[in-house]
Amino acid sequence: MIPSYSRKAISGQNNYLGTVTSHKMNESEMGYRGSKSVLINSTVKEQRVDGSYCMKAKSKVMQLRCTLMGFERNYQVRIHSNKLNKLSFSTISENPSQLNPYFVTGFSDAEASFQVLVFKNQNSISRSAEGWSVRSVFTIGLHSRDLALLLRIKSFFGCGIIIKNDGQNEVSFRVNSLQDLTNIIIPHFSNYPLYTQKAADFMLFKQVIELMQNKAHLTPEGLQKIINIKSSMNLGISDELKFNFINTVPVKRPIIITNQIQDFNWISGFVSGDGNFFVDIFKNSSNKIGYQVKLRFSITQHSRDIELLKLIALYLDAGIVNIHGENSFVFKITKLVDLTQKIIPLFEQKPIQGIKQLDFLDFCEVAKIMSEGKHLTTEGLELIKKIKNKMNTKRKID
Repeated sequence: MIPSYSRKAISGQNNYLGTVTSHKMNESEMGYRGSKSVLINSTVKEQRVDGSYCMKAKSKVMQLRCTLMGFERNYQVRIHSNKLNKLSFSTISENPSQLNPYFVTGFSDAEASFQVLVFKNQNSISRSAEGWSVRSVFTIGLHSRDLALLLRIKSFFGCGIIIKNDGQNEVSFRVNSLQDLTNIIIPHFSNYPLYTQKAADFMLFKQVIELMQNKAHLTPEGLQKIINIKSSMNLGISDELKFNFINTVPVKRPIIITNQIQDFNWISGFVSGDGNFFVDIFKNSSNKIGYQVKLRFSITQHSRDIELLKLIALYLDAGIVNIHGENSFVFKITKLVDLTQKIIPLFEQKPIQGIKQLDFLDFCEVAKIMSEGKHLTTEGLELIKKIKNKMNTKRKID
């Protein structure tokens, strides 16, 4: 039976601060949420593609060969369908008005960025090494229609600012206070670790924060150490920094292995960022009405996180992982029985947040129509078409 859902209005507030420089957004299956944006002249989901990691899938146990830093994780057992109603969920932050910390980490795995900015600042010579300034920033950037969710994240952390760019319909939550990064952001992701390779950026980010705490960024030697670390983060360093810091030697980038998903709230957060709910309609002469309807739940990631996708499939006991392009893989579930008996009930207990929740509710509505066999009628097919035509990139928010 498909659970009954009620739609909740998603509203925003007007307490914005600052401006943002950005580029045009792209919407695609790979992480579509209508909220991918480029902030502070670098991509919000900025990740290093050519990191020094090595991935190898074994015959049965899905894991990576890697260097572990900071934490060890146990291998997650498969959840069988007859046990779904007996799942033990975390009771942390069960207040509906509060976000679960595992959700926040999962959403950050999808949408957040750990950045170290090094820039020339002639007005700060007395406070910086040779006129260079260093700023560390934790950022989550979204489309402005997800402002309400971003405000909840800000409330969760109890620090940072919201910045809005009206010209690009972008909003970002940003924490750049060294004190807040040290006392709030670092402890959160230490207690509720990231699962994607973004965790490597967090570990390097943490090293920079420690150097800054010790005022090392105010010395030429300390600044060079920070440049060495930054060169192994995200997309590396700019040509300007390469020119000015010719002795840069990138530090070894840690490789992350995740072999346990500790709480379904992490999946809910990750899907709220990088998950997708699609309704596919295509011609099929074998059907009486000449068309076939298929539901598709998917998560697409860069190839560096293929093992995490496999782990998600194992955790949910559903779906497959396939190649999706030159450097990407997709986890997807298309079996109606898996969607209606496993996935939808799980997200009912631990809901998707933000504007993507509306796509999920439409997805559930189509699943209900299909489970009743109405998609095999002309009337049912027309209703599904109407629902499909207001989902994802076609959704309009007042």
